[in-house]
Amino acid sequence: MRGRPPVGFIRRPRKNLLMKRPTTEDAHLMLEMFRGFDTPENNAAMKWFMKEFSARDYEEFKKKYPMESEGMGYLSRVLGQFEVAGVLISHGLLNENLYFDMSGIGFVWPRLEKVIPGWQKEAGPALWENAVWLAERHKKWQKEVWKPGLKWKSAPE
Repeated sequence: MRGRPPVGFIRRPRKNLLMKRPTTEDAHLMLEMFRGFDTPENNAAMKWFMKEFSARDYEEFKKKYPMESEGMGYLSRVLGQFEVAGVLISHGLLNENLYFDMSGIGFVWPRLEKVIPGWQKEAGPALWENAVWLAERHKKWQKEVWKPGLKWKSAPE
């Protein structure tokens, strides 16, 4: 049956999470998550991604970055960070407004969005599904919530 998820695949409902006010607990969780991602390996992966990664589509991606390549390892680290954030946000465990205000997904995703669908088609829809969901939420957040040109407002004297 076309369009049905594989057996054992659970599609969870995604709540409307926009505009929930962040709490101190949200901030602590996000900072802890960022600390966990702040490793020499993840930093090298992001640096590689920003300087070296390029692929027009999944076919080019497969040729340039085979499964056991260093590039594939780096890319998996970059996507893994967004996968974790997508899981936490989609379950209501991390405030998306706070996350999107600090996240780099808006810089990364435009370079990946033509690659991931082919990868999912080959490997299955669960691959990076939370990162994909997060990227789509970020696009909505940019349109509906983000206010560019934030200016510092000093406290009244």
